[in-house]
Amino acid sequence: MKIRVLLLVALLGCWAARPAQATTLVRMSLEQLSQAASEIVRGHVVSQESRWNPEHTRILTLTTIALDQSLKGNPASTLVIEQPGGKVGSIHVFVAGTIRFHPQTEYLLFLERSEAEPSRYVPVGMVQGAYRIYRDATTREERVILPLGNLPHGTQQAGAAANLVGPTLPFKEFRQQVATVLSAPVVIPRGTSIPLAIQSAESRGVGRVHIVGRTTGDIFPSASVVIPAGSPVEGTAQRVAGTWKIHWTELSIRGTSVPLSASSEEPAGGSLRGRMLVINVR
Repeated sequence: MKIRVLLLVALLGCWAARPAQATTLVRMSLEQLSQAASEIVRGHVVSQESRWNPEHTRILTLTTIALDQSLKGNPASTLVIEQPGGKVGSIHVFVAGTIRFHPQTEYLLFLERSEAEPSRYVPVGMVQGAYRIYRDATTREERVILPLGNLPHGTQQAGAAANLVGPTLPFKEFRQQVATVLSAPVVIPRGTSIPLAIQSAESRGVGRVHIVGRTTGDIFPSASVVIPAGSPVEGTAQRVAGTWKIHWTELSIRGTSVPLSASSEEPAGGSLRGRMLVINVR
């Protein structure tokens, strides 16, 4: 899942400058950041470089992070984070909402796999997915900088992408908040509409089929829940006369199983695989 944002791109160097435009991103709660992340890690910046993509159509900046601690997932000892924009020669592409990583600096990062290159990661919610860690010069206490200001639990609102520096919080306190969120059950609210495409249909006997679908877009059922695009949804279909009656029972969010209660019906003619439908949670 990539949280969709409106991007401001300023092309400098040999390209003509373009007029500035407003930039807004979807504000995510700590619960949503934690659910959407496949990996949550503490690490420090080792190196950074900008380059053209293989098609020579986009400039990308790649930041190498050395892993210090993993709070979620099973990442390797080094991770490469991909972001749009950067400077190659005389061409400078700036994308609002991207993270400005500081050399040899520690961060707590909420990451997901890149769709284009699965060996790389992208920050969840762009700048929202990076919490810079520093040590207070007076107290020697480790603290984190909240990238878009205060991040209360279960709230979601629009925020200006230009506001990249926020208040701070003790690192131990923030890490405990993340741990609490990760241990809490995820509940999909009643009435949530989930668009999906059926990916597989496996026979389980006469007139019974095990079905796996995948969500076709990012869904924000509430301010404390997010369902990333591509999340698996499982259920069982039973053929009754000329209709498949489908009972959807489970949703997986980044490997976490979430109970689901939803029903749908599909005509029995033809294969179920590839069909697009919308289910409503009861």
